[in-house]
Amino acid sequence: MASSAERRVRLARDALTSRLGAMVRLLMQVRLLLAAISVLFLSVEELRIETLSLLAFVALFSWLAARYWDVLVPWALAYPVLAWADVAVSFAVLGISGQDGPFFLFTLVNAAVAGLLYRWPGMVVMCLFEIGCYYLILWGDPGEEATFQTVVGQPSYYLLLGFCGVALRRLLEEQAAQEKARRAAEVNAAAWAERTRLAREMHDSLAKTLRGVALRAAALPLWVERDARRAVEESEQLVAAVEIASREARELLVELRDGRLSRPLAEVVQEIAEEWGAEHGVKVECAFDAEVELEPLTRHELHSILHESLTNTARHARAERVRVRLVLDDSTAVLTIEDDGVGFTPAEPRELARGGHYGLIGLSERAERVGGRLEVQGRPGDGTTVTARLPLFQDAMTRKAV
Repeated sequence: MASSAERRVRLARDALTSRLGAMVRLLMQVRLLLAAISVLFLSVEELRIETLSLLAFVALFSWLAARYWDVLVPWALAYPVLAWADVAVSFAVLGISGQDGPFFLFTLVNAAVAGLLYRWPGMVVMCLFEIGCYYLILWGDPGEEATFQTVVGQPSYYLLLGFCGVALRRLLEEQAAQEKARRAAEVNAAAWAERTRLAREMHDSLAKTLRGVALRAAALPLWVERDARRAVEESEQLVAAVEIASREARELLVELRDGRLSRPLAEVVQEIAEEWGAEHGVKVECAFDAEVELEPLTRHELHSILHESLTNTARHARAERVRVRLVLDDSTAVLTIEDDGVGFTPAEPRELARGGHYGLIGLSERAERVGGRLEVQGRPGDGTTVTARLPLFQDAMTRKAV
């Protein structure tokens, strides 16, 4: 399995390729339009089978590149000979239609694509090749009068459009770098928030448990002198308290060592569910959409919602089977934890607080913290279903609030 660093590099590369593909798709659509316009400007003498065949070929290639850019762009990056072949066919059409026709604009798009895909070295070589093909067509037409525009002006457009493609590539790379930096900052912020939460839970749970153990241990000698039976009871409770403290410490250490924010979300959710099932002897059924990915802060809350929901199930549900599902619903990730336990009748947050059920309130607050919502459904004797709906992307107000 690839390391977290390798996966982050791959994700960044895929994101840049996706942006490049979107721009290439736009340029191919422009090429397709220019090819259609060129047909309208062909004279009757130029409407030959070979001309129409070449035009049909470049139009088809432009449509395929616009439609299947996710396949063709990686191919063009890996095998530049495809771009060279496309340029050769384009100039074959230009030789038939003439360098003054609208198809000249079609060949300019090739220079922009070269700058976008191959940066400076590839763009310069491609533009020089295009300029050479242009001059061959110009000098091969004895009836064409050489002017400053045809000899200098029009060929310079290739380099100009190529430079625009390189500049656009640089902007896309800078945007990808900024998003990578933002994501790293969010990961660090989520990690800091997680450490803060662990410190708070250590204070609220482990520290209080250890304080109770210390008080019982201090009082035990007195009970040994005064009431042997009470001393036995106190020692049993002391052992139980130590076991609780040990478990709490182990859970906190596991969370401190956890690197789940940098791993695929579906993999982490499955791991949490299966580890919980193995620990508590409960059969767990999992169903995940591997395409679901969340921003770091939202991922952190989803991990916590899942972990705390399963903890509540272990404490109260007495379930034999639990189903965990993570699916994509439009722009929302939907996490569902369903058990076949004793169930209960969900109540309003105020009533839950009066009954001491702060866990469900905390789950709702976690979902709301990242712009989502939590639903709890159940009936006595019919199990419980917890559904968390979390947005794939947080808006600016939610980010500020978090």
